[in-house]
Amino acid sequence: MAILLITNAINRSNLSNLLLSEIEKARELMIDTGLREGLTSPATLSISQNLDVLLNDLNSKLIK
Repeated sequence: MAILLITNAINRSNLSNLLLSEIEKARELMIDTGLREGLTSPATLSISQNLDVLLNDLNSKLIK
């Protein structure tokens, strides 16, 4: 039982690290796109929405 709990904790940690990496990439892309195309461009808004999904995913994983 303890091994299963540790394994689950490690898997959550790895998933959180992966999500953090994806969040950082999306954040950088959003900033770059916003500077190039404008903050209200469809591309910037689309990336922003994707970033919102990633942040919500991370938040839900951290709450569990």
